[in-house]
Amino acid sequence: MSLHIIGGTYRRRRLVTPAGRETRPYTNRVRQIVFDRLGETIEGQRIADVFAGVGTMGIEALSRGAASCVFIENDKRIHAHLSENIKTIVTDQTTVCWRTDVLRTSFRPKNADGCLPYDFVFFDPPYAMADGLVAGESLQKAVDRLGREGTTASDALMLLRTPRKRQLNDFVNWRIDDCWNISSMLIWKLRGNRPDSAETTVDDATAVDTSQS
Repeated sequence: MSLHIIGGTYRRRRLVTPAGRETRPYTNRVRQIVFDRLGETIEGQRIADVFAGVGTMGIEALSRGAASCVFIENDKRIHAHLSENIKTIVTDQTTVCWRTDVLRTSFRPKNADGCLPYDFVFFDPPYAMADGLVAGESLQKAVDRLGREGTTASDALMLLRTPRKRQLNDFVNWRIDDCWNISSMLIWKLRGNRPDSAETTVDDATAVDTSQS
């Protein structure tokens, strides 16, 4: 699949992608639909691109005026492609390219205070993991961990992509604001909904930062 940035400063810049089907990036067409709907929402925002793959959404956001982006991807080979795209396309931007396990991380990279708290999150788990979006499961816990004070702003937005037939349960720190049915997927728009009594510390039993680069 040929992927390129479709709008903004880096328009038409091509993204390096791995051969085969190791990643499932937003296609150029779907990305156009998503960013058309977001409009100017993304400008000046501190972004987290979780399950970043080769950086499709985060780099597109930076191209359109986002202030910074923390890219999170655990696969070693895909992370290498992600790093290459960041180094060759967004050299003048505030970025962190972090190889860490989404199911265990705190989402707070070292020496990146200027990138926190996140104002906007792209959360794009592999479809095979979507069944983990259930109360008590690791993926659901990861989404709520993202919503903690100091990690995301109280009014932060998240776009979470799932297969079309996947329904979401209630989250602790997020509420469902909208759901876009696009192509063969659902893109859920979540808004921060942090309870006054929400814990602000990380549970070390389930959130341990792994290698950072």
